[in-house]
Amino acid sequence: VAIIVTLVLSIQTGFAFNKNGKKQATFKVRVENISDPNGLVTAGGNKYPFALSPGLFVINHKKQHFFEEGEKASAALELQAEDGNPETLSKRLQTKVGSLFMGIFNTPVGADKPGPLLPGSAYEFTFEGAEGMKFNIIAMYGQSNDLFYAPKEALDLFDKNGDPLDGDITEKLLLWDAGTEVNQAPGIGDEQAPRQKMANTGKTENGVVKLVNDEFRYPKTSDVLRVTVTAQ
Repeated sequence: VAIIVTLVLSIQTGFAFNKNGKKQATFKVRVENISDPNGLVTAGGNKYPFALSPGLFVINHKKQHFFEEGEKASAALELQAEDGNPETLSKRLQTKVGSLFMGIFNTPVGADKPGPLLPGSAYEFTFEGAEGMKFNIIAMYGQSNDLFYAPKEALDLFDKNGDPLDGDITEKLLLWDAGTEVNQAPGIGDEQAPRQKMANTGKTENGVVKLVNDEFRYPKTSDVLRVTVTAQ
């Protein structure tokens, strides 16, 4: 159920207020793949294109988490982390939390159909949020077995001074390991989404959600992604 608010313009502050007297703004989020179009270097010296999967964003008054660090991933998170499919996760959160606003981003700007985010392309989406609300976002590292980007904690849309979230938030997105499938070298694993015969066919890991920490090399997030929020 989407949160519905009533807007009242305020000339003095430049912000709108909802019916509860809370500041409100429209937020535009842009997720860009800024990786080298020539590709990232694999463990064997070959190159592969960095890609981000379709993902999910959530706006809520609560500290809504997609996962608990150190705990087993839900089946819904597993689908997002292994196959880049946010549909089940969105349905699970809607049932679990109730009153919230969420959306799936899956179509690059200028494209006519959903698809992964390849070098030089971007996802964009907008939403309205008020003081006291939090923003969370998740998407899969496409050339992996079960890695995904997400903040450690949902982000406040307004700080304690009443200023809105605005600017580059790339550093807030961390690379997590869902612990559901054994990791292979990124970009070349035969059980990774672009190369596996069908979804959910990799070797089961039976681990827990944690920041990725294995023997493989991954790019610095700010070298491949740029995520910006513009408060309007």
